[in-house]
Amino acid sequence: MSFFVDSILFSYGQIFFSNRRWFGGLLLFSTFISPEIGLTSLLGVIISNSTAIVLRYDRVKIKSGFYGFNGILFGASVVFFYKLDLQLLGLAPLFIVIVFLLASVLENYFATAFNLPGLSIPFVISLYVFIIFLSNYDSIVAISPKNFNEYFTFIPLWLQNYFKSLALILFQPNILTGIIISIGLIFFSRILFLLSVVSFILNVLFLNLILPQHSDALVVITGFNSILTVLALGGSLIIPSKKSFALAVFSILLAIIFTGFFTKLLHGSLPVLVLPFNFIVLFTLFSLRFRQEQSGLVALYFAPGSPEENYYYHHNRLKRFERFKNYSPELPFFGEWHVSQGYKGKHTHKDKWRYALDFVVTDDNGKESKTESSGVSEYFCYALPVLACLDGEVVRVIDGIPDNNIGDINLETNWGNTVIIKHGENLYSSISHLKESSTKVKVGDFVKKGNIIGLCGNSGRSPYPHIHFQFQQSDKLGDVTLEYSFAHYFAKTESGLELKIFESPDEGMRVRNIEVHKSIKEAFSFTLGEKIKLECTFNRKSFSEEWEVKVDIYNSQFLESSDGNRAYFFNTDKLFYFISYTGKKNTALYYFYLAAHQIPFSFHKDIYWLDRYSIVDLPKTNFRYPAEFFLHFKNFFLTNARFSFAERNEEDEYFRIRNNIEVGGLNLFRMFNRRFSSVLEINSDGSIQKIEFYEKDVITFKAKIISN
Repeated sequence: MSFFVDSILFSYGQIFFSNRRWFGGLLLFSTFISPEIGLTSLLGVIISNSTAIVLRYDRVKIKSGFYGFNGILFGASVVFFYKLDLQLLGLAPLFIVIVFLLASVLENYFATAFNLPGLSIPFVISLYVFIIFLSNYDSIVAISPKNFNEYFTFIPLWLQNYFKSLALILFQPNILTGIIISIGLIFFSRILFLLSVVSFILNVLFLNLILPQHSDALVVITGFNSILTVLALGGSLIIPSKKSFALAVFSILLAIIFTGFFTKLLHGSLPVLVLPFNFIVLFTLFSLRFRQEQSGLVALYFAPGSPEENYYYHHNRLKRFERFKNYSPELPFFGEWHVSQGYKGKHTHKDKWRYALDFVVTDDNGKESKTESSGVSEYFCYALPVLACLDGEVVRVIDGIPDNNIGDINLETNWGNTVIIKHGENLYSSISHLKESSTKVKVGDFVKKGNIIGLCGNSGRSPYPHIHFQFQQSDKLGDVTLEYSFAHYFAKTESGLELKIFESPDEGMRVRNIEVHKSIKEAFSFTLGEKIKLECTFNRKSFSEEWEVKVDIYNSQFLESSDGNRAYFFNTDKLFYFISYTGKKNTALYYFYLAAHQIPFSFHKDIYWLDRYSIVDLPKTNFRYPAEFFLHFKNFFLTNARFSFAERNEEDEYFRIRNNIEVGGLNLFRMFNRRFSSVLEINSDGSIQKIEFYEKDVITFKAKIISN
């Protein structure tokens, strides 16, 4: 029963691009301002969703309202245009089924063929068929539905027309329905509310310029098409931005033009309805796909939330993952090395060869050799192993070039002993200046990431022992360099060892690979079907919770709690990442998502790593609402997190990962700064033991894993 109720409420929400049950419920309530229209719209969604269930359509889509919202519109429009009688009531269910069948075909066809939503085209086509079919019946009478607008004459005319335009989206002739919808919009999305107001005002202004002799009826028709178009292009189907706002404003002009066009085309024999909205949105979304540069106007590419949630999710995803590459190379050595020359280095990394790195080993005083002796063997890095940075095929090996004396260089064999490995199409790594006769591989060998391929030397144009590393696009010796970052490594800073993700080290950095700690890696090695039980306390209330490890049809792994909340994640061989969370914010899974947002499988007492959250991911952040009216132009809140390990003695049986989260407001919103923290405890046997979450310094949630 709850599934069916959800499918009804989400269907109403879909009309305004909403995924909120409460908003769908509010819209359902608002339709009963005109009871007959409310009943037939409810009949439309009940028949549509029941048909989908009987025919065994995708239950996820049914619940989301995918198949139901066109039925709502059709059911409402029947009584909006015609007097309800038994004959009409007998025909309506048949046509509602037709609407459903059209929706199932068109929605899926548009999605698979064009990657576009079907919007309300099935409703428009079905209603036109219905109206033409009813011309065979003299007994079915067209009417003007009753309204209660005489009670709102104190409201300025332009504002009355705004409310009428909103109400007409649900085929409601009442100003009161429009008032209810506008209130719901404010609470669901500040962006959509602002867009609805701006679009209507600009619609009136543009209409006065383009068609000065227009009627009030045309204001409302163009108004509701403008509002729907702007809601779609300004924030719901495109990520909100300055450009999406500009596109939304331009689409108002298009709504006026195409409303006029379809009015003349149909000659008054058929209503214009939402034809302009559907036409403009579909051709705009389709045309955007042919751009070479996708920035600025980004079509929605994930399961939608509110426009604000879409904005935060998109920008947070960019900050966290935009640098990620298809391949995950690692530094080509064991232990800690020093970057003696970085990108665009002052000695030899110039012009087409600027994206190269030189590595040496130094002591705590920055010296590269044990003594003042000039022998190559006195250098710390000399004869140390050099590793393959990625899996690949060895395509070129140069060996047998003698090492230089310190200070000498060999210009005839500039690159010295070199190994070039092919990792993929147009991605090669080249390591040069290896020790004479030290290479461990030959052309044609397949090497794994971390395999030893040779030893550090001083051959070629090398005055002192070091390794020269570069990515390039071919197997040519000394080819131009390619900018390509390392997947992860630790860089030594004044605060400790900072984790770097898909970056290239700067000159002067001391860097090292992530060294995997078995216990920490084991704690986050979730296996499909694994179940985890927890005992929890949230705000002094105790409860139990169970998680299960699952995978969706796209092979994305997620943890699902016993009440349906989900946290998506992925694992590399060195790091664990949470990608997104959907569900309630009073669950253990939610606080685990915050506490384990990103975890390297390594332990050093002084390592730390930085991460970001979307502000909507954090608890008690409704203070952001006023700022979201301006989110098209600026995000006034930044969230930063700093993870580190707590002090640990050798006899301790656990590791504790601390996370300090700060929400910082900009300009006038500085007063809303917030501070959170969490503690995640991992046993030395490789299992997660405890989760704790604090607001300021007060604990609000704690959980203990009791079995897994």
